[in-house]
Amino acid sequence: MIREALRVEFRTHRMTRFAVWVIAYGVALWLVERLTGPVPGPLWFLFWITFIPSLVYFLIRGIGFVRHRLLWRLRRRLMVAYIFIAVVPILLIVLLVGLGAFIVNGQFAAFLVASRLHESFAELKQVNRAVIHEARLTERRPPEAMLERIRAFYVSELQEHRANYPGLEITVRLDSRTRAFFLDGRPVANPVTMPSWLTREEFAGIVMDNGEIALRTVERNQTPSGDLTIILSQPFTPELLDLVGARVGPVGVVTAQPERGAPAGGRPSFRVKTPQGTYVQAASIRSKLVQVPEPLNRLDFTVFGASTLDPILWGGDGEQKLEQPVLVYVTSRIVTLNYQLLATLGEYSRIYVLAFEGVAIIFLVIEGFALIIGVRLTRTMTHTVDNLYDATEQVKKGDFSYRISLPSRDQLSALGAAFDGMTASVERLLRESQEKSRLESELEIAREVQTRLFPRSAPQVAGLELYGVCRPARVVSGDYYDFLRLGEECVALVLGDISGKGISAALLMAAIQSSLRAQFQDGYPAEGATGAPRLSVATIVERLNRQLYESTSTEKYATFFFAEYEAATRRLTYTNAGHPPPVVFRQGRIERLEAGGTVVGMFSPMKYEQATIQLQPGDVLLAFTDGLTEPENIYGEEYGERRLLEVAQRALGCPLEELVEEVYRSVSDWTGSPELQDDMTMVVAKATG
Repeated sequence: MIREALRVEFRTHRMTRFAVWVIAYGVALWLVERLTGPVPGPLWFLFWITFIPSLVYFLIRGIGFVRHRLLWRLRRRLMVAYIFIAVVPILLIVLLVGLGAFIVNGQFAAFLVASRLHESFAELKQVNRAVIHEARLTERRPPEAMLERIRAFYVSELQEHRANYPGLEITVRLDSRTRAFFLDGRPVANPVTMPSWLTREEFAGIVMDNGEIALRTVERNQTPSGDLTIILSQPFTPELLDLVGARVGPVGVVTAQPERGAPAGGRPSFRVKTPQGTYVQAASIRSKLVQVPEPLNRLDFTVFGASTLDPILWGGDGEQKLEQPVLVYVTSRIVTLNYQLLATLGEYSRIYVLAFEGVAIIFLVIEGFALIIGVRLTRTMTHTVDNLYDATEQVKKGDFSYRISLPSRDQLSALGAAFDGMTASVERLLRESQEKSRLESELEIAREVQTRLFPRSAPQVAGLELYGVCRPARVVSGDYYDFLRLGEECVALVLGDISGKGISAALLMAAIQSSLRAQFQDGYPAEGATGAPRLSVATIVERLNRQLYESTSTEKYATFFFAEYEAATRRLTYTNAGHPPPVVFRQGRIERLEAGGTVVGMFSPMKYEQATIQLQPGDVLLAFTDGLTEPENIYGEEYGERRLLEVAQRALGCPLEELVEEVYRSVSDWTGSPELQDDMTMVVAKATG
């Protein structure tokens, strides 16, 4: 079966055939290299540039195969999920804890070694201070006698502690006389010289002197016998490293030199890169007697810690640190280091270790129970999912009558009943969707019809330029504007805002338009008649109010502005029925058109007032609905009439279309949303010369 699958794979995929030939080519190169000798590099390069794309191709296909075949079933996916959720984190935690224990314990070992070195510093420094203090209190003596007294003190008093200071060199200077010796009294051939940069009375630190690392302390002071200087120099020797590594593990010190200056030969065992360059091992000092402690159990792993020393170049021109790195390293075991730590913390510190071990065991037990429970839950979930999958396949075929019979023992099995309810809901939603599509189609027709009710273009009247626009918040608008031609020299301006939005407002808007046009037909004489009076604007609004009151409910009303302009006299006669007062911009001033009365359609009978203004060239009339002043920004603050008038006043010199667009743009920027909160309608009239 596998052979047949491989044969089909080879026949149907070109990339597979290509990969087979690439592998064969690589095997041939390998055989030639083994039998006859090295193969030219370009041939291997050709193999790798063809093999790597083939490998990537099969990796991608393998991932797809695992996803679509092996992980198709939910049970397998959950098993993989449990491995990554439960098993992998535990392994990572164990690995992290082990790595942390290795790093922390290694650095703790390095810390112990560094602490012991600092203790040696402190001891040498205290010895020096004691000797200098004693010399200051001693009566004046000849220099040779004073030097012999100091030598005798070191040899006799530190004789018992000689093992703690292996190789300690003492250099004593009294004025120009110098004496250098070891603790056993033997003279030192090359006494330590004082560098020119060391001018202070005390010094303690690690130094590099003639290629040798040492702990060095210096004390100088004035005594009755003269200027006294005592230098204690403890070189880094295997014996010293045995002392600092006692009960911890073997300690080593490695000095470095520039790689370019290293002697040619074998490969160096130590190399480190620094900003100053690359350095290799120059010398190494290691403990002689101390060995790595024996493991106490299987978890007592060997750890390694290292730290750097910053020795001062003793013979330099100034107090400067050595550029070459100097490393001190130590090898120990975890349990040994823990004993060292607990010994310093006290007897009862072991309680915390036992508590940690107990918590770890409880954690593992809980994790085991969680894994068992997870497997059992997986079986119940996969059974439910299989039934749901079969049901969805039936629904895909259009069978909404299919039902799942699952007892509701848990939330997942309760999906069966939810699925049954869903199929019924889907069928109902399909019917509702069809109904909604029909309503949307009808609304689109209503929008087209309403669009035709608005004037397609403004009439041309001498001395007056007109422009109007309406932007509905929904498909259809409840705002209404119109330009009615009343002969050659007269035009009527109409602007209304019907209460509410949507279809009901749009129907009332159409009723107002038809009623208004009917009144114009009644208000003017028939063709050829003479002497018939023209109805006033107030009378027209009164008749419109009465008709709307009688034909609509009380909650339906409209704000209304009606005006007539006569070109011969440049007079604008208007009535404002509860509408936001239009404004006239005139020579930097603003005049509001407020004469009129209340809204139309709410009360009857009603009397309305009318007023007349004289338009001068350059005057601009701006009429608008509250949809332009009441939109709110994200903070709930209304745009307001003041901002609208400021924007319009800045654009008075522009064409009317640009003025209107500037106002609409300002309102849109204020709300920060392209969706309108209300119908926005504006009518602009500009008096020309």
